[in-house]
Amino acid sequence: MPANDQFWRPLGAMHKVFAASAVLLLVCTLWMMANDHRDEWREYQTVADKLKAAQLSGQLEEIQTDAYKERQQQLEKQRSEAQGVLAEKSDEIEELKAKVTEIQGDVDFRARQTKFEGAKRDVARANLDIGVRDGVSDEELQVLQEKFDALQASVDGMNGELDVRKAELARAKGDLAGVTAELDEIDTELKKLQTDSELVDKALTSIQPDSSLQKFKRWLMLQPIVDGFNSPHRLQQDWLPNLMQTLGMTKTARFDRCRSCHVNINDFRAGNVPGFPHGDFADGKYPHPYSSHPNPDVYLSSTSPHPMPKFGCTICHDGDGSGTSFQNAEHTPNDPAEAELWSDEHHWHSNHFWEYPMQPDRFIESGCLKCHHSVVELGVNKKFGATAPKVYEGYELIKSYGCFGCHEINGYNGPESIGPDLRLEPQTPEEFAKYADDPNQIPGRERKVGPSLRNLASKTTPEFVAYWTENPSRFRPTTKMPQFFHLTNQQDELAEKYQPVQIAAIAAFLEKSSMPLELMQPQDGYEPDAERGKTLFARRGCLACHSHGDEAFSGSHATFGPELSKVHEKILPGKEGFNWLYTWIREPTRHHPRTKMPNLYLEPEGEGENYVDPAADIAAFLLQGGPKEFPELSVDENVLDELVELFARKGLTGADYDTMLLTHAYPRDPATIKGDEIELARREGDPEQIGEEEWRKRKMAYVGRRTISFYGCYGCHDIPGFEAARPIGTALQDWGRKETSKLALEHIEEFLHHHGTAPAHEDEHSEGGESIPEIAENAIERQFNDGNASEEDLSTAYFYENLLHHGRPGFIWQKLRQPRSYDYMKIETKGYDERLKMPKFPFDQQQIEAVATFVLGLTAEPPAEEYVFHPDEQNADIIEGERLLAKYNCTGCHMLELPEIKYGVDPDDLAESTLGAGDYEKGLELLLQLKPPRNGLTGEKLPTGEPVVSFHGMIFAEPDFEEDPEYQEYSYDLWETLQVGDKQLFPGSKMLVPATQLVEQIPARGGDFAQWLVPQLMESQTGGNRFLAWQASPPPLYLEGPKVQTPWLYRFLKNPEQLRYTTVLRMPQFNMSDDEAMSLANYFAAFDDVPYPYQLIPQQEPPYLSAMQAQHPEGDYLDDAWKMLNAPLCMKCHAVGGNPYKSTDPKKDIRGPNLDRVAKRLRPDWMELWLYKPAWITPYTSMPTNFPKNQTQFPELFGGDGSKQTIAVRDALLNYYDLMEAHGSLAYKPPGADDAAPAGDAGAGGE
Repeated sequence: MPANDQFWRPLGAMHKVFAASAVLLLVCTLWMMANDHRDEWREYQTVADKLKAAQLSGQLEEIQTDAYKERQQQLEKQRSEAQGVLAEKSDEIEELKAKVTEIQGDVDFRARQTKFEGAKRDVARANLDIGVRDGVSDEELQVLQEKFDALQASVDGMNGELDVRKAELARAKGDLAGVTAELDEIDTELKKLQTDSELVDKALTSIQPDSSLQKFKRWLMLQPIVDGFNSPHRLQQDWLPNLMQTLGMTKTARFDRCRSCHVNINDFRAGNVPGFPHGDFADGKYPHPYSSHPNPDVYLSSTSPHPMPKFGCTICHDGDGSGTSFQNAEHTPNDPAEAELWSDEHHWHSNHFWEYPMQPDRFIESGCLKCHHSVVELGVNKKFGATAPKVYEGYELIKSYGCFGCHEINGYNGPESIGPDLRLEPQTPEEFAKYADDPNQIPGRERKVGPSLRNLASKTTPEFVAYWTENPSRFRPTTKMPQFFHLTNQQDELAEKYQPVQIAAIAAFLEKSSMPLELMQPQDGYEPDAERGKTLFARRGCLACHSHGDEAFSGSHATFGPELSKVHEKILPGKEGFNWLYTWIREPTRHHPRTKMPNLYLEPEGEGENYVDPAADIAAFLLQGGPKEFPELSVDENVLDELVELFARKGLTGADYDTMLLTHAYPRDPATIKGDEIELARREGDPEQIGEEEWRKRKMAYVGRRTISFYGCYGCHDIPGFEAARPIGTALQDWGRKETSKLALEHIEEFLHHHGTAPAHEDEHSEGGESIPEIAENAIERQFNDGNASEEDLSTAYFYENLLHHGRPGFIWQKLRQPRSYDYMKIETKGYDERLKMPKFPFDQQQIEAVATFVLGLTAEPPAEEYVFHPDEQNADIIEGERLLAKYNCTGCHMLELPEIKYGVDPDDLAESTLGAGDYEKGLELLLQLKPPRNGLTGEKLPTGEPVVSFHGMIFAEPDFEEDPEYQEYSYDLWETLQVGDKQLFPGSKMLVPATQLVEQIPARGGDFAQWLVPQLMESQTGGNRFLAWQASPPPLYLEGPKVQTPWLYRFLKNPEQLRYTTVLRMPQFNMSDDEAMSLANYFAAFDDVPYPYQLIPQQEPPYLSAMQAQHPEGDYLDDAWKMLNAPLCMKCHAVGGNPYKSTDPKKDIRGPNLDRVAKRLRPDWMELWLYKPAWITPYTSMPTNFPKNQTQFPELFGGDGSKQTIAVRDALLNYYDLMEAHGSLAYKPPGADDAAPAGDAGAGGE
């Protein structure tokens, strides 16, 4: 085609099209920029600026009070006056300034010249050194030396002249300062006054500028394009390269941009106080996203264990850290009402494509388990308190109810820790050996939570076993054993027919497999006294673990062991049942080598008419009422045969099964049978044709064993034949990441619609009450409209909605509420032995949520090793010790932390403690070392203005509650050294707390039994004396670490010896391993931060003893110390020096511990303080101050110096064995003295 000069399209039209396109493109570009500039985070940062400005304005107002302004005006007025005075001296000042300027110039000039001359001198020195190095001739060295000397002399002269001029400059400046001194002082004070105000004002001005220019500049920096150049509003990003995140098939570094919206999240003030405390605006606090993170001692602050730059946000909270909008950050609402609110305000919707949505508030603690695999430190922490109480509660519930018996939680991948570890300990020697031979495999360490059934036939009847198995809570409402029968998938005709036979078969199998037990019995002719047994049951420690319905035990509610009110109903009648219980009480390990029940040392005591067998008396008390007859076992033989066929046919052909029916024996070689069918196998000595009765027994045993295998009873109980059986349930170590598509939800929505009931009134198969969908709908409506829905209903609504969306939280919630409900409308298509088997536990809604929180935290995806919590040796010992304290219920008897009392008081009204006439300065030094003063001021105040003071102590006397509250007053004994302002209060001080001023009484940690026992003993034994009652009760273990030597405590835990003779019970012997005893002994020293596991006792070493001998030249130091110890003081209350304790007045005398064990038991500093002032350590003690400062005793020993005598007694006790061997038994009597010993200060003991 030939070329021409014409355009293909009309040029005018083209221009119009391009013009319109350009305009449209410009509009789109501007629209895009405007839309990009409307990011949510910009709005949040704008609001945060306003809040920050308002807060700063408030701070400025707090600073600029009327007094501040008045003082500022005074100083400014004084400044003006001073300036006026100086104006009159302007000529003098100008002359002085000129002089200073002139001298300063000369000093600067001379300093430069001196430096130049010094540089020349340094060159001369270097040349001289080079000459020496190069070995030049002496003449050349002489020339170089002379040149250096000349320059050095010049420099010295110039320095001298410079010093003279500097002195003249200093005098001139002093003259000038003397004239302007008053103005300078005023300026300094004014600057100091204005510093805080100027700092706040500067921060405020940076957010809200005063000048128009600064306002325009800030506005301009917030505009599009320009905001890319150091804008005050910007994305805040935390790059965490080592905290990898799994995305698809790869791992990538985390980028957390959460602070782009949560701008104040790490804004903390001095003292680690949140700058923007979380709450509502109405309360003067700040809601999300404007608040600071709570608990900055633990989170985000630079001094916390989780600093922001290292941990970021999403490792704990989950969510999409890269998201910069509310939706893209993957927030998760805490309940459906909040979800609707978010949907309206933020257009929120659930994103099923993001694998790690943020945890809702109710599960926020589950993220802790990624790093904290030992869990204990999350619930019990000396420094931080309970930082994750819900997840710790779930952990304790799982341990207490034995969930790990069916659902293994393996916290290890080989030797690598991947999460909490809850597994059964090895059950057989072969298992122990297997783990011992493989260092890469770590065994479990949890004991089975249920009692051993190995000797069940010697304890109870098959009828009771069946009655109990059918519904445990029917017999004991507080039982932890779950319900296996009559649940939702067992309401059909087939289940109603099979269940009674299975229950009877379980009882038959357990009776048949029960092994003989050699029982103990009381002495022939002994008649147990049930009434005395009741008293012994109360006093000998039983109530520390168990409860009983007798009125005499009201107020005691221990739950560690089973409730024993009806134990008499289930024990075998007659002598056999009595002996079983007697043996269990006397020697629990006869029944089960791994039992947690300790040996209470209930040994017979006394002779003749005074002979008492405490175990027999307690058994008689518990067995009052006699056994109960339970329904007889009735078995339909046809149903039994059906069950045998159902179970046995799976491994046999039709012909083999028919052969079994004919021969009454399982048609397989017994050596090849590894399953439950062994109960049907032919045994050695069997006839060719087994009889009908024997065959029936075997069928019953087979069905019972098969049912036990099906339900996994051996996960909680030691049952013969199941030693090597494996857990039957799903492993849970990574359940928190289980794919939701693998959750078998079946027809659960239909079930809840037809059968769901309110949690507070539900039964496993109840159809009455308000349905779950109705509860959820009503809760959402109430909360959305007026915010008054109950937390329990909102929780139900959350789980229900989550379940409908196939979420893990909803699934586990329903699984724990009604575990068999997932079989709804499914049993028609399942075999009877294919139905769901999980039992129903007696959990309430709060407990279900706690268990769910723990299980949802099990991800088996720990972060990098540097982020996983690896406690140091001391903290590891504390964590292990806390685990053992819970395992053996040590807190049932002993207080570990004393009660804390908070009350309002004017510090001026407190009586400061001072040293008494008998007290020593050295004793006070030791007190402040062992019990350092704690600041009692909490920083809070009562509405009436009195400061709130907290102290740790124990009640001495309660008020008469019938009196007018205005006159009611509590009396406490202080157990710590308390600092209140400039006043110090020593332990043993009486703290009088008016009831109207009492703010809070925080209970002690542990010691419930002791606190229950003390009032009982006051009423029945001590005549109302609380101190004596405490001496007869389990002692607090407060500051046990500085008290006892760790090796001794280890031996004591393994084999407790009797220490105190005032107590009504003894420390029992627990069935703990050597490693456990060692860990528990280490715990107390680690907790109190004292040296362990071994202690060097300097007082037993030659250097110390030589030094003490040098200070005691008049005699042999240890010989005199031995006499001191055996003088007529200590032996009045103690067995010492080979002299047994002798009571002169049993009604008044109080026997103390034998002193032959002290050298290996107590630490020296604690012992010394105890001898100086016992009441400073234990306010309720009866131990007196034996060597008071104001009283001279035994002047022939250590010159009668009480302090030296105190130290000598301590050293004699610490060298007890050497002295006993050297001197033997001794009862020292001072020259010319009778047997009566001088009375010391009775101290706080009242004796």
